[in-house]
Amino acid sequence: MKKQVFSLASFCCLALAVYAQQPLSGQHVTITPRALPATVPAFQMGTAANPHGETLTFNTQSMLLNGRPVLPVMGELHFSRVPEKEWEKELLKMKAGGVTIVSTYVFWIHHEETEKQYNWSGQRNLRKFIETCKKVNLPLVLRIGPWCHGEVRNGGIPEWLATSGIKLRNDNAAYLDKVHPWWQQIFQQARGMMWGDGGPVIGIQLENEYRGKWEHLMTLKNMARTIGFNTPLYTRTGWPALTSPATFGEIVPLYGDYPDGFWDRSLAEMPGDYSKVYLFRSFRNSTVIATEQLPKQSDKDNPEDFAYPYFTCELGGGMMPSYHRRIQINPMDIYAMALVKVGSGSNMPGYYMYHGGTNPQGQHTTLQETQASPMTNHNELPVKSYDFQAPLGEFGQIHPQYHLLRRMHLFLQDFGGDLALMHPYFPDSVTNARDSASLRWSVRSNGNSGYVFVNNYQRLQNSPAKENIQFHIQLPGEEVRFPEKPVTIPANSSFFMPFNLKLGAITLKYATAQPIAKLKQGDTLTYFFAATSGLPADFAFDSVTKVEYPQAAVKNQPGGVRFSNTPSGTRTAIRLRGADGVYVDIVLLDEPTSLALWKGNLAGKEYILLSPAGVTCNGNELELTGTGNTLPVSLFPAPALQYGAKVLAGKHSGIFTQFTIPLPALTPVKVSLTRVAGAGPLRTIKNGVMKVAEAPSDKDFDHAAVWKITLPRNMDKNRDVYLQLPYMGDVARVYAGNTLLTDNFYNGKPFELGLKRFAEDIQNRELTVKILPLQKGAPVYFQHNSTPAFNGADTLLALPDVHVLENRSVILKVAPGTTQVQK
Repeated sequence: MKKQVFSLASFCCLALAVYAQQPLSGQHVTITPRALPATVPAFQMGTAANPHGETLTFNTQSMLLNGRPVLPVMGELHFSRVPEKEWEKELLKMKAGGVTIVSTYVFWIHHEETEKQYNWSGQRNLRKFIETCKKVNLPLVLRIGPWCHGEVRNGGIPEWLATSGIKLRNDNAAYLDKVHPWWQQIFQQARGMMWGDGGPVIGIQLENEYRGKWEHLMTLKNMARTIGFNTPLYTRTGWPALTSPATFGEIVPLYGDYPDGFWDRSLAEMPGDYSKVYLFRSFRNSTVIATEQLPKQSDKDNPEDFAYPYFTCELGGGMMPSYHRRIQINPMDIYAMALVKVGSGSNMPGYYMYHGGTNPQGQHTTLQETQASPMTNHNELPVKSYDFQAPLGEFGQIHPQYHLLRRMHLFLQDFGGDLALMHPYFPDSVTNARDSASLRWSVRSNGNSGYVFVNNYQRLQNSPAKENIQFHIQLPGEEVRFPEKPVTIPANSSFFMPFNLKLGAITLKYATAQPIAKLKQGDTLTYFFAATSGLPADFAFDSVTKVEYPQAAVKNQPGGVRFSNTPSGTRTAIRLRGADGVYVDIVLLDEPTSLALWKGNLAGKEYILLSPAGVTCNGNELELTGTGNTLPVSLFPAPALQYGAKVLAGKHSGIFTQFTIPLPALTPVKVSLTRVAGAGPLRTIKNGVMKVAEAPSDKDFDHAAVWKITLPRNMDKNRDVYLQLPYMGDVARVYAGNTLLTDNFYNGKPFELGLKRFAEDIQNRELTVKILPLQKGAPVYFQHNSTPAFNGADTLLALPDVHVLENRSVILKVAPGTTQVQK
């Protein structure tokens, strides 16, 4: 097939000029209208239709479900790094976070450590994982390698193959003879579960971070299809550049980026191009991924990229600390990067990782990446922990970026179909990522409506407020100018704002608030917005026949009405009636409350929920999980909720009905911490074969400082108890007897351990904590806000306390045939 090349301009079909007033006047971009190509080659994917009559296809812009554009969110969870008994709950948490597709690596070394001896049991049970995805209605992308990386030993290649002398990752027949039976094994696990069979598997990723010849990828695709992997989507990582040209439409490239990387050779702060992930730009690929093994990548646009939809599979949901780079992630590091990618045109944010995990037990080796492995991996990773500081942690902990991302994901679910058809435009002339004086912004528009994306945040750098800002958007038929009066963009903020957004029959000319979700009830459409802290919330409308404004200041203006300084709260701030007789209600939530907003389906009906607790919806069950003696939740509209045999009485809270579920008192879980031994002789820290410091070995822990944690006897195994260890040192490990449960490279954050996962192993046993001292001058990077203070000492070592946290859960049900009671 002849290679097709398309330019960015060939996909732009409107004229648009955008600029912000002083101090940014003169920064603008004009895009000349160009027609779409007369013909676009078809994508060569697998079966698009499932037995239910649904179709899943792709065009140059987006994913199409039943022919309509959607904007999905993909999140990575490695099934073999999470215990089987936790899969369903954790997938439901991902779904509640706005993830609509789950992706997973199938690590060869986790299943065939000894040649021809396969292990698909327990947490390695791929079949059951696929069935669980189907049960919770989450589509699945299998990343089948053969080489996966994922910070697994040999990139997932089994030891017996890595040491065989066979030339790997090319069309060598001896290598392919090993891959074929392995992929047949995977297919047997997935048989009957492809999209075309009515199953959840919608995609297959081939290889990973491959920089060889295109022809090898086609060999793998053809092999996969012959075996039976028939899916609507075949993908590859869009990085690095291949050494021979790709054939258009055969394998869709997916992109990625990270705000920092454990793999970088430098011990400096934010080296290389990491800061560029906070710039709006057309460049889709990454120049920061795998810098330890890939040649320097160009950051110039590749015209061929723009013939494909802009999908990502590896936006950093967090970052692992490696031994030589102790990265500590701030939640805004992740959210701002994700917002920039969507504002730059991405029509599928895909996170790596979205859920952390723990390496399974190996038969012959520990299974983590290490410099000493035969297929030289380049980094030193913890033996067990793969928490990744992800939105959902190693033990399912909810980290703060989960809430930030969920707020944006809910918007993508409710408004993403229209956003997917909007092209990105880049008025921002900021090309120097160290420039903190200029405002960074972009526009996505279809020529009539759109969104302004603003990013005034960058990791480990203060981004001061930007004063006197007003946006002018020159559309083909009109100029949109907002807000009416220039405003100050708050320091270190990231947000987006709509213009000409259709709310039923009413047009929202602009809002200086961020839409989150919408809900229709009878003749009323209710829209939920988030206020940006420090930014007055203005709403301007046209086409309004009736106005009710119980709270906001209103000003009539030609062709419409404007509300200024709209107050936030849980009641309706603005009510309008359109020409079609439908009411439009606006609820404006302050920033903290907006981060407690959830949207879920209970008993076939959609609800908006507000709760500081963790929330999952499953059938007619609503599960709340949190700490404390009560679990509050507010719902709109108000269902009749049943707790046990009792129908709960709720009370009004604005448009919501609030329920507070008191929890029975429990005996506190008390633990004691006893120091058993001080640290022995210091180890000599050496650089490994890849020229970075080696992590300590098992033998080195013979000289660690040792503490004993005594747990209550006969503790209830179902209690969801976490230990938090606020230690200081180099590396910490927790053991039950001689069994290593998990480990941690110190980066300034407390070390956490979920006890419920190990309940059977630790019943009536003590835990042992071993910590090696951190040595002054060690060749290890700490970022400036978490650099340890030695205070004149040569080593740092302390475990002052152990903190006990406990999650408690309740399950509420929608009571059939009853009416909600309010008081």
